[in-house]
Amino acid sequence: MQKNIIAAGVIIIGVALIVIVFANDLFNVAPAFEELTDDFSATVMQADVIETAEGDVALLKAVSVEFGEVIVPTLSGAMGMDAASFTAFVGENYTAVATGVAALPQVTEQFTGVMELMNSQLDNFEQADAIPTSSLPATTLPWIILLIGIAAVIIGIVLFFSFRLGAILAIVLGVVVVASSVVLNLVDKAGAADDMNEAFKPAYTQELVTGSEQALVVVGGMGQQMSSEMLPALAQQLGMSQEELGQFMAANFPETAKAMQELEPTMGRFTVMVGTFDSQLENYNTIKDTVLQPIAWAVLIGGALILILGAWGLIASGKEEPAAA
Repeated sequence: MQKNIIAAGVIIIGVALIVIVFANDLFNVAPAFEELTDDFSATVMQADVIETAEGDVALLKAVSVEFGEVIVPTLSGAMGMDAASFTAFVGENYTAVATGVAALPQVTEQFTGVMELMNSQLDNFEQADAIPTSSLPATTLPWIILLIGIAAVIIGIVLFFSFRLGAILAIVLGVVVVASSVVLNLVDKAGAADDMNEAFKPAYTQELVTGSEQALVVVGGMGQQMSSEMLPALAQQLGMSQEELGQFMAANFPETAKAMQELEPTMGRFTVMVGTFDSQLENYNTIKDTVLQPIAWAVLIGGALILILGAWGLIASGKEEPAAA
């Protein structure tokens, strides 16, 4: 009777682990998770990358403030206009500049939120990226759980025919599963991945990606028209050479002058970041509804139960042998 209970218990645990793999679609989720974490770790989820991006956003924010508080009053006065007339002049003649300047507050607020979110999730990302280990890809996880489940089913069958051998095998499997789960810290890693996933859900959407792409077009167009059309034309009207214009900008509009110099690399960095979010959106949508920590707990508890059943079986088989003799 004990043998039947123990064998059935081990088989049920094995079947449950197999069902978990397919019920959670892990053979699709794991490759999506691995591709996303690989791409993010290479391009955006790095402390120095985020710090640089935060500096870029801060510079754009400073340009927005400087344009309204310094550039408009200074240039309008130099051209004999009031501020409203100068603003209308820019809107009529340099549409991309006017559109970009108007959009900068919202754009910088949006990118600031994304940077803060990414920065807050760096630790969680580092743990999630190490599932199951830093050297083993996440694509191995469903295979590992599946093989544990199959092994448990086979051991359960062995228990029916060779009680003592099956009990020993169950103990070995249980020890390996429990020890591996604890040593690899899989429950905490899975929890970190779930926390990161939950934090990104409100922000990581198609609307965010599309809005960010449009923001890059607007800001890029503003910078391009300002440097190639507006400032040279204003310098000509004010009787300045290009060199004098540069000196005038640096002295009077330092934030804007710096932004113009760094526009190309800044836009390049933002393009890479937004491109990564865009290319991985489908993978994120594949994994976002999968909760990993309960799966990790199921594997750990399943291993512990197999170990307990194996120990019970070994004790029971030891009692059966003297009785049979």
